[in-house]
Amino acid sequence: MEGYVRLHREIINNPIFKKPLINHLFVYCLLRANHKDNKMVFNCQMIEVERGSFICGRKKLSEATGETEQNVRSALRTLQNLGMLQISTSKSTSKYSYITVCNYNDYQYNGEEGNQQTNHEATSKQPASNQQVTTDNNDNNILNDNNEENIKEIQKKSFEEWWINWRAKARDNPGVKNKAEKHWKVLNKKLSAEQIQRATDLHFKANGKYHKAAERFLSPADGLVMQLLEEPPPPAAPQQQPRTPVVSTVGQGTIDTFKMILANMNAEAAKILWESKGKSFREHPRLQQIYNNKLKEEEHDPEVL
Repeated sequence: MEGYVRLHREIINNPIFKKPLINHLFVYCLLRANHKDNKMVFNCQMIEVERGSFICGRKKLSEATGETEQNVRSALRTLQNLGMLQISTSKSTSKYSYITVCNYNDYQYNGEEGNQQTNHEATSKQPASNQQVTTDNNDNNILNDNNEENIKEIQKKSFEEWWINWRAKARDNPGVKNKAEKHWKVLNKKLSAEQIQRATDLHFKANGKYHKAAERFLSPADGLVMQLLEEPPPPAAPQQQPRTPVVSTVGQGTIDTFKMILANMNAEAAKILWESKGKSFREHPRLQQIYNNKLKEEEHDPEVL
């Protein structure tokens, strides 16, 4: 760690000064607390840590102070009861505690040095919670750099997972990886990795093998990813069923009767009869042939006067 904190002489008059373990832990918390509001990444989530606060677990506190976890738990409870520390139940998780140094601004005030009095009145008392171990890696002068590096590492890992998934589905034409990664990072500023993956799944579901190259799919200028997340994909077009051939119900007797009737008709009467028949009758190949032959005969025969 770099930098420094102010330690007021009045701590000598505080009851914890004669309790080495408790005093040791309190000074450590002063050193660990953020000197300004910061953001950090933990488990792929952005966490806001306010000035005077930090996140940590009992195991880390035990390792840092050289005390047992049981002694750390007891000291934390005492400091809470004295109103010197606050452990937020709403911001703490099973992985870490969100610890705040009460009246931090009185210990580490901003501005010119002066005869500012220190106020150690209690502001809040909250029960200690049992958490698993973690730490926020809070170095006042390098926290922002560390967070930026963490974000880059998380982005790199998330993109690689996305690319592997894309390659598996787009074997023939995956696209250009480095261009796709640039677009992916731009999208990741507004969308989570999960949202980008959901849009990807929708794209393949709607288009199948006729997908775009990765860099075109992710291009913020084209806006395809945002469009897929805002609008549900159109339902897949139903597959056209093969047309079932019409099975004619016309028997040989009907064919012979129709042929005999036409033999005694002129062309005009044959047309009227033909148009009065149903669709299945007129689509029958043999009946069509008989009718067409009748019309041809009328065309070649001389008109009877």
